[in-house]
Amino acid sequence: ALPPLVALLRSGTEKGKSNAVSAIAMLSEDALNRALIVDAGVLPPLITFLSSSGVYSHTAAGQNACTTLRNLAAHAQLRELVKGYGAVGILAAAAHASDCVSADKARATLRALCPTQDDAERA
Repeated sequence: ALPPLVALLRSGTEKGKSNAVSAIAMLSEDALNRALIVDAGVLPPLITFLSSSGVYSHTAAGQNACTTLRNLAAHAQLRELVKGYGAVGILAAAAHASDCVSADKARATLRALCPTQDDAERA
């Protein structure tokens, strides 16, 4: 199920990308799927999706992308991979969104990625 979702996220229409992000977010709810999601190559296109034009952080798809990243961050090794793809900077910008729900999702994801003050300073 993951390779077609990654392909859609990389090169689908905007609606297709949004649908792929939603499906990936649902799959990331199960801890057993999280390493599989990363192994399938989701992180680069997911981070690109979240960062492109900034509007995604204000949409349901952007919130689903944050949910996926937060779920992946529950595992220490995956957390470091997510941070390595530059998610912290993108989420920090989204945390200042005018949409309270989007900003809250971004802040919750940042807390998951940087659970300690030292982590936040290194990111």
